[in-house]
Amino acid sequence: MAFMSRDVDWIMGDRLKGKNILVTGSGRGFGQSMAVAYAAGGAHVIITARTISELRNTEHYIDSVGGTYSTVPCDLSDDTSIKGLVNYAETLGGLDVLVNNAATSPWLTIDQITVEDWDRTLAVNLRAPFVLSLNLYKQMAERGGGSIINISSGSSEKGFMAELAYCIGKFGLEGLTQCLALELKNQNIAVNSLNVGSPPGYRLKPTELTEEEASMMPENVRDLYAPVDLMVQHFTNAWVFLALQNGDGITGQRFASRKLAEELMVHGEAELLKRNRGMLLKAEYQQIDFPEKVKYQTPEGGWKEIQFI
Repeated sequence: MAFMSRDVDWIMGDRLKGKNILVTGSGRGFGQSMAVAYAAGGAHVIITARTISELRNTEHYIDSVGGTYSTVPCDLSDDTSIKGLVNYAETLGGLDVLVNNAATSPWLTIDQITVEDWDRTLAVNLRAPFVLSLNLYKQMAERGGGSIINISSGSSEKGFMAELAYCIGKFGLEGLTQCLALELKNQNIAVNSLNVGSPPGYRLKPTELTEEEASMMPENVRDLYAPVDLMVQHFTNAWVFLALQNGDGITGQRFASRKLAEELMVHGEAELLKRNRGMLLKAEYQQIDFPEKVKYQTPEGGWKEIQFI
């Protein structure tokens, strides 16, 4: 569970010292890696997810980098549970950075999905980021400003099979990002979206695949999933850069983890600030060819293919 020794020197740093950062969905996957990266950068990280056993895994990773954290289990589809999370942040003196990462998807097509599936997906993927932002922005403003990072994906750009509610949530999250960037600028709070990514040659574990389920996948499949230490090594510069933004910096922008990390390495932070400060985004729709066939994920983690007539 600990990081390999080759990474220890690389992840040291304290650019985030004194910052309180909440990362939702940090029990596994992309959110887990972000939480570890922020803890390695000196922040106190609030890790949260529904499954306590997976949060224990994140604790072990953060312990490996000498970071500090608080573990607060939370069901983001439940307002009472969200209130407990907000109240806990207040006990720390308030929040500096909110990462709305948690997401769920039933991976069901229209002949399978129910209204309950739809409601739960949007409750976690879109409503919860709004509710958390609504209830936490004052804490951030009282601490002098901060950053909200909404984790997005390619599902915010076009429709996909078996992602009826998931795509709508990601499209909506981009709209929420733009609106909040306007609403919170005078509170000195930056609001940006960030697409998930993985290091070259690797891929992310599917959203719904638990750590236990992943461990039972065939070895040749498991080896393709990006390990936490490699995620931290590749993307810490990008994730820290966004966490350090405020209303006077970059806000209302959409980034991709891999591209942002590469541009920071090549051009540096000053150049990216120059390019993006004072800008917002406007979505532009363009036609694309209707595919002859598509491959889509199933609830079991497998894949199906459909050919269009």
